[in-house]
Amino acid sequence: MPSTHERLPDNPAGWATDPGALVYGLDLSRFADSDGDGFGDLRGAMDHLDHVASLGVIWIWLLPFYPSERRDNGYDVDDHLAVDPRFGDLDDLRAFLARAHDHGIRVLIDAVPHHTSDRHPWFLAAREDTDGRAGKFFVWSDDDSTEPGDHPMFPGEEETVWAFDERAGRYYHHQFYSFQPDINATDPDVFEEIVQLLTFWLGVGVDGFRIDAALLLVQGKGRPDTDVDDAVFFDRLRARLREIRPDVALIAEASEPPEAMASLIENDRFDAVIDFSLNNATFLALARERAQPIVDALSRLDDSIPAESRLNFIRNADEADLSLLSDDERREVFARFAPDEDALIYGRGIRRGWAPMLQPAARVRMTLSLLHALPGVPLLQAGQELGQGDDLRVRGRGAARTTMQWDDSAWGGFTAASVSPLTLGAQVDGPFGYRTVNARAQDGDDGSLLTLARELARVRREAHADAAGWTAVDAGDGAVLALRRDGLLTLHNLSGREATVAIGDGQHAALADGWDGRTLAPYGFAWLD
Repeated sequence: MPSTHERLPDNPAGWATDPGALVYGLDLSRFADSDGDGFGDLRGAMDHLDHVASLGVIWIWLLPFYPSERRDNGYDVDDHLAVDPRFGDLDDLRAFLARAHDHGIRVLIDAVPHHTSDRHPWFLAAREDTDGRAGKFFVWSDDDSTEPGDHPMFPGEEETVWAFDERAGRYYHHQFYSFQPDINATDPDVFEEIVQLLTFWLGVGVDGFRIDAALLLVQGKGRPDTDVDDAVFFDRLRARLREIRPDVALIAEASEPPEAMASLIENDRFDAVIDFSLNNATFLALARERAQPIVDALSRLDDSIPAESRLNFIRNADEADLSLLSDDERREVFARFAPDEDALIYGRGIRRGWAPMLQPAARVRMTLSLLHALPGVPLLQAGQELGQGDDLRVRGRGAARTTMQWDDSAWGGFTAASVSPLTLGAQVDGPFGYRTVNARAQDGDDGSLLTLARELARVRREAHADAAGWTAVDAGDGAVLALRRDGLLTLHNLSGREATVAIGDGQHAALADGWDGRTLAPYGFAWLD
């Protein structure tokens, strides 16, 4: 594999310049409840920023905190310019941002310009006059005929991308749920509104944005003249935001092949993309217990997207979406990690959480280390540093959305409420429940996952192991992924058998599990300098 090529972008945001940089996804509703109402909030999160900082976090990504009925985990936005009162208010957000900055942590918030909820003032105005200025904010049709390739994102839950609105007497387009009408990005007034929304939050003090469904935003909506030139759209957006704040960071989310994502980071339109292709290849490599799928994916990525512009993850906050694998490859992964039909969703994904899906514990530890070793910037979702579980009794994508497990008290210390509606049943009585898996128990335990997460951050920082410059090398065993950067060598055994390694002999192990200087134990790993 060719060495990851270096890039020197116009990078005033300082993205991926910190050795050991880590992004931490934080769902406020499930992180920490300060007022005992059973719903997490900004003040609760602020009280736990020491924990976040201990992981080496440089950026926090706040999932949606806008007013919402939370029918889609907050992405059904009722008002883009407010904080849901259950989280607090604008002053609470300002206080959270200031405290994060005191810890040296910058904050991205979720921007959701692709759609609104059907309760949003924009949509309520649009349905009154679909041909007027407000109406043009959305995509309307007199019929529900569907163009080839225009399909709902949630098959089995939504059968079509068109929904009839009685008040308007017309159909509106929705790529996601029917209660999430799509914004019409071709309308110049829409572009100005998006700029104003993001400008408002920059004024509050946020440091950047994760643009949800970035390519879907500019993609055609199954009717003529509904697609947008993504290069022009995002060039203009970046330029306008930099007029307000030159160091604003922009991250794009889109589950597409590298070649389709490449345009997003050209001309520094975005600082980084959340990369699903390496994630999919990693699951295939784990299923086969062979490193080659990862090596191949890295080579393909290096031809399209520089490493410092890639955000890597093992599990995000939704399902494990494996749509970038072929049908046969996806079946391989399903057979290995989700043989129970109930663990599957949408024909493309797995509902299991990281820790229960990738048992035994040695493989969970190895994959945490692997995430930190892959070229790019690692992303953890809150609770993954503890190895929290899931609950397949919960419908849909909510099966792996757990509340944070701080200690072994009632509700895991997440809330003092008598009832915690967001805490999953398995968190109380399951093998990954808060009585056995929690931050307090793991703090100071040399063998815990939390300690490993902190040690990985330390080693990466001390070794200046930033995102770029890694090269895959032959370890002498196909089960072992070996990556070299300057004087640092990482080894990860993806298999459940011992693996003898032909490199790294005599090097000092800065961090290792199951390494004797020549052989890696099943799912063993080593960071050698």
